[in-house]
Amino acid sequence: MIRRPFLIIATLIVFLAGCSNEPDKKNSAIQNPPAKNQSEEPNQNASTGQDPSDAVQSEEPDKNAPDIQDVSDTNPSKPQISLTDEQILMKPPGRYAGSNYDEQKVQTDLDQLSSDLTADEYMDELLLLLAEDYRKYVSTFINFESEVTVNNPRPNEKITLPTNKKLHISILLDASGSMKAEINGKSKMDSAKEAIQSFGDKLPKNAEVSLRVYGHKGSGSQKDKKVSCTSTEEIFHGQGAQTSQMKTALQDIKPAGWTPIASALESVKQDMNPDTTDSVVYVVSDGIETCGGNPVQIAKELHQSQVKTIVNIIGFDVDNEGQKLLRQVAASGGGEFTAIDNDEALKNYLNKAYDKLRGEWTLWKEKGAGEANIKKEQKQGTINRTQETMQSLANKEKDNLQAALAYLESKKEKDFPRSELLQLINERQRFAWGYARDTGKRLYSEVSKSGKKVYDDITDEGNEKIDDLKDKQTN
Repeated sequence: MIRRPFLIIATLIVFLAGCSNEPDKKNSAIQNPPAKNQSEEPNQNASTGQDPSDAVQSEEPDKNAPDIQDVSDTNPSKPQISLTDEQILMKPPGRYAGSNYDEQKVQTDLDQLSSDLTADEYMDELLLLLAEDYRKYVSTFINFESEVTVNNPRPNEKITLPTNKKLHISILLDASGSMKAEINGKSKMDSAKEAIQSFGDKLPKNAEVSLRVYGHKGSGSQKDKKVSCTSTEEIFHGQGAQTSQMKTALQDIKPAGWTPIASALESVKQDMNPDTTDSVVYVVSDGIETCGGNPVQIAKELHQSQVKTIVNIIGFDVDNEGQKLLRQVAASGGGEFTAIDNDEALKNYLNKAYDKLRGEWTLWKEKGAGEANIKKEQKQGTINRTQETMQSLANKEKDNLQAALAYLESKKEKDFPRSELLQLINERQRFAWGYARDTGKRLYSEVSKSGKKVYDDITDEGNEKIDDLKDKQTN
């Protein structure tokens, strides 16, 4: 009985002792956190003992660090974008560029710069103040068209008219009965046909050509006068390249009736295309108007019309009285009268007329070659002026930057990055100056090659074709 109460008392003491130790364990847990918690908490609460506002300020940079870091730091795998030479030089000019340069104001702004800038940062600040304006000249180079073009068509097989010149050549052939007469055993009609065909073969390839006969119907009798005087017919109309067809058209034409020159001249207007710019008429006749018309008045109207028209009269074996009247027709038509007394003279006259045409296109060739040279030299002049102006600006910019450097050096501490900044200034000058030189040289060479090619194409091909035409004339 004694042992049992003792056991109960001992148990109670142990229980009470355990209860008295519990608060100490809890306090120990609060005062001494696990090692893991101890190592993390200082980083999270590094501002312990500081003003709350200070703690917030110290945390903000960490929270916003990605927003202020360079892109290359946050994404090192992303390629950096490099500017082209043109993009660099197309940047806006500095505040004191060109005529805005004011040394005192520049120095005032330089005084505001931080004293701990790197050479690159100093250079950026200097360019914001002193970079010259290259934009106009770089744009000239970027948009420069180095190809030399001349609006001067080249001859091709036969002489070719300029595309802006629409020439109409009218040949009016007298087919009246008097053309049956012979000269040196050959009828005037046959001689005229041969001369006209030879002339047609040498006409400009793209000229519009029409061949009209008159007086080829009826007869020389009074009863057929009305029929004959109203007989004027265009038997060929085409391009100079097609005049070989005139021979076929002329084969069936026989001299027949009266001489309606006025009526034939009046028909020239309807033979021309609406876009004709120039018109030349050659009237081949052995006599005067016999149908009562007024060829002098009609020739005058043609010459004064909207389309400039020259009326030439070729008097083929015409008597003195006839020549007098036909000269009046030619004068009123702004042309000339030429008296021809045999078939060789007729051919020679038409060849001379052809020589005149060939001479005109020779002038066109020379004009085109001259224009090629002029345009080439104009383009080269633009290149030279642009290059020289850019290089002058680069030199001026360098002088101003070096003046700014000297001022900074006089104001800053010994650790001022003078050498590095001077190197950057020199590199900037060499870059702008060299861009102007290299780009100008390249464009100048392109213009020279293009201009020479155009000049050579026109002169060489033109000379070749003109020589061919000379050969045709003698054959």
